[in-house]
Amino acid sequence: MRKRANALRRYQRTRKNEGLREPRKNIYLAEKARYEASIKREKIQSWKKYCNLASSNPWNEVYKLAAGKRRNHTQITTLRKTDESLTENLRETVSSCLNTSHRMTKKTLNSTK
Repeated sequence: MRKRANALRRYQRTRKNEGLREPRKNIYLAEKARYEASIKREKIQSWKKYCNLASSNPWNEVYKLAAGKRRNHTQITTLRKTDESLTENLRETVSSCLNTSHRMTKKTLNSTK
């Protein structure tokens, strides 16, 4: 539908025949209005579908999403170690972070002496 609306927009911009410009413009505007209406309709249907999937509890995901209370907590799972290999689990990742931090602190202390 978008391709057709864009094609009609280009088509209505005729240069040679002024008599065809106005009817083509009207066709383009009608198609554009249909296209925009279909987008609006689909957005509303999508929102209704999302809301219907939620339970009847007002404190569910829909409320949290609308109120901006939904947060995605990211979890670091892998890091690249100094030997260019990757950590394989959370325990190894934390250990690697602490070791790197400890080494950096030692370097800083040694350089100030």
